[in-house]
Amino acid sequence: MNHNDKDGMHPEDMRNLIIFGVLSLVIWFLYETYILAPQAKALKAAKEARAELIIEDPKLLEPVQLVSREEALTQTPRISFDNGEVFGTISLQGGKIDDLSLSIYYKTLEKKEHVTLFTPYKTEAARHMDYGWVTGDKTVSLPDASTLWSVQGNNRVLTSGAPITLVWDNGQGLRFERVIALDNEYLFTVTQKVYNQSGKDVTLYPYALISQTDIPKDYFRTWISHEGPMGFVGGALEKMYYAAMVSEPDKKIEAQRGWIGISDKYWLTALIPAQNKISKYRFKYTPDPVTKTRNRYQTDFTGAPQILSSGGTVENSYHMYAGVKKVLTLKDYQAKLGVDNLDLAVDFGWFWFLTYPFFLALHYIGLLVGNMGVAIILLTIIVRSAVFPLTNISYRSFAKMKVVAPQLSELREKHGDDKEKLQAEIVALYQKEGVNPMSGCLPMIAQIPIFFAFYKVLFSTIEIRHAPFFGWIEDLSARDPTTVFNLFGLFPWGVPEFLMIGAWPCLMLVATMMQKQLNPPPQDKMQRDMMLFFPFFITFIMARFASGLVIYWTFSAILGVIQQTFIMRSVGVPVYFFNKDKFEKKLEAQIEEGPDVHPLIDMAEQEAEKALFGDEGEAESEAVPDIKPPKPKKKTQKKKKK
Repeated sequence: MNHNDKDGMHPEDMRNLIIFGVLSLVIWFLYETYILAPQAKALKAAKEARAELIIEDPKLLEPVQLVSREEALTQTPRISFDNGEVFGTISLQGGKIDDLSLSIYYKTLEKKEHVTLFTPYKTEAARHMDYGWVTGDKTVSLPDASTLWSVQGNNRVLTSGAPITLVWDNGQGLRFERVIALDNEYLFTVTQKVYNQSGKDVTLYPYALISQTDIPKDYFRTWISHEGPMGFVGGALEKMYYAAMVSEPDKKIEAQRGWIGISDKYWLTALIPAQNKISKYRFKYTPDPVTKTRNRYQTDFTGAPQILSSGGTVENSYHMYAGVKKVLTLKDYQAKLGVDNLDLAVDFGWFWFLTYPFFLALHYIGLLVGNMGVAIILLTIIVRSAVFPLTNISYRSFAKMKVVAPQLSELREKHGDDKEKLQAEIVALYQKEGVNPMSGCLPMIAQIPIFFAFYKVLFSTIEIRHAPFFGWIEDLSARDPTTVFNLFGLFPWGVPEFLMIGAWPCLMLVATMMQKQLNPPPQDKMQRDMMLFFPFFITFIMARFASGLVIYWTFSAILGVIQQTFIMRSVGVPVYFFNKDKFEKKLEAQIEEGPDVHPLIDMAEQEAEKALFGDEGEAESEAVPDIKPPKPKKKTQKKKKK
């Protein structure tokens, strides 16, 4: 094959095609083995579990008649609680905490409906907390969901500093007592006591559970922040995803320390048993045998057995956190209760060593300036300044590549369609002028964890939710509500959801395009086209993200333009934002007409060989003389004697 044939397939392209084919087969095999096969297995297990439930309790075939939350709250007698941060009611039938809302957090900016964490069973997406005792003795009557508790004393409203006491007698000599206390924020403390006048010993196990029916309505379905059952048990963080629990429906862990619960993006309901005492923690999935939509996701713990002797008393205490995922609040409770890593309910991810400092900086800057949007901008300036040594390397490399643009144009004019010769000459030019494209890429790659950590802070922390900026941005955690397709509200017509590209995304587009203008032109058409459409693509994607993230990206791009402009002018490279110099225009035309070359690949291979083998190979080749094989000797014939 003629390697210089512009229209033919280059050997490198053939190699890439073969690699693509092999990788496609490998990916297909991995997908079939590790995704489709487990899903089929999980589906089979779920069907078998539903069948077993129906056999054990045929009443489960009767569909649950859903009612409104308001109606459900009127169906059982209740007592209320309120401490200024949380409010709700406790059902005296069963003693469950199944009605809890947050006082100062609302579902929308209109502040018409409070955020609700617990709601009764017969409502949509129900969640509640239950607790009590279990025993292996079937003759002992224990309180259950139908038990009607009585309030002891005159206090019928649970407030901070004023606990309530619930009592129930089983008629067999056992008297059950529950003391429920509430602090001034989000912590419930439950103390259970049992008095034994039955004349025999009883073994009891304390338990508590949080049960979630179906997946929450506000489930974000994103990999960025964990939502679902989770806990920190026995020194390890456990995260259970709703979909994954189908294939692992009953996970149990025994440990002396830990907590377990269900996490939403901004909210947490968690159980904290007595620490340094053995407990069995469990993540439980129970499929809905009828509608297949009201599946139950449960986290619970069961304490060690307690022997209640005749005439004696047993007692067990634990805590429940039901509130906001504020990092500093969780850390305060963590120290107060002696529990490990309660603050890990806020998902800071793999780069937590970067994410956590960013969060602290954003939090305290926000307190200082009084506006989280301004805090984002100031923190963006701090982060961009901190990584300037890395961006300086990248931008200087880009500037050098612009300096050699006239020579690149000459090389393309000289070698025409000779792809291999052109690529070799470009590599030689880069090496001669000290231009290393890798030095521009690697520092940018090194910054990815930094900016991803910053992004995760803005996405996950409650401090951004419903926080206003200036102008039309009333919620930094929501997308920009304007759109360019009705001139940002100037015309009163509706716009489809996918065309909601607001003013801040448009500003981001301008900044990104200005940054692209400062970069050297790629040496192949595909990369050029990708870079041409990248600003529009990223704008379309980011328009759906929180406006706080878009503001961060916009100011980050603007700071990048300022830094790159300063560096380019310091090395004598002219700066054009809305036009190009004659050399770049000529070079782009030559790239369009000529062959695609990839000098970066060659230079990367050379760098890799140098890193692996050093200069030994080159030294050895220089030390070996040009040795040629010896010439064969001529055969001489002896003269015959006469």
